[in-house]
Amino acid sequence: MATTNSNAFPVYGQPFRVRLAFYDTATGLLYTSGLAGLAATISKDDASAVAATNTPTESGMPGVVYLDLTATEMTAHGIVVYVTTTSPSIFAQAAEIVPLVLTEAEGAALDQTIVLYEQVLLDVMAAALNLNTLNGSAYTIYKRDATPKLTGTYTQGTETAQRGKLG
Repeated sequence: MATTNSNAFPVYGQPFRVRLAFYDTATGLLYTSGLAGLAATISKDDASAVAATNTPTESGMPGVVYLDLTATEMTAHGIVVYVTTTSPSIFAQAAEIVPLVLTEAEGAALDQTIVLYEQVLLDVMAAALNLNTLNGSAYTIYKRDATPKLTGTYTQGTETAQRGKLG
């Protein structure tokens, strides 16, 4: 089972599962005899490498290893993961990870804390398609759950308008 709330792609400050394949140095093929003594180190933003919080684990496919990185380990703009094994004649593997940084536009807070990237898309769609009202000099913009997100006043015009609404 993947780390809770792990993304399919790396996101800054959020858990991520990295996968690596190990190959036999003699044949160049995927190692299928089972890996022993797995260990991982991590370098964040080219700093000195430190031991990973979690231990690499061989997946259901022999020779393929996964390592669950914690949210704290994902707080860098460039991360290098180096996984080694004590099994003989194996290429040690490294992976470079460049997390996506999800930030809010200044002054435009999202409806919810971002857990997954899909929530950003939902908020963008809600802003464009959910109910927005103009009435005299007052306006209201609603969240996805139809509760008001933002209310305010404006000074141009006296028309009443309603735009969009997703059910």
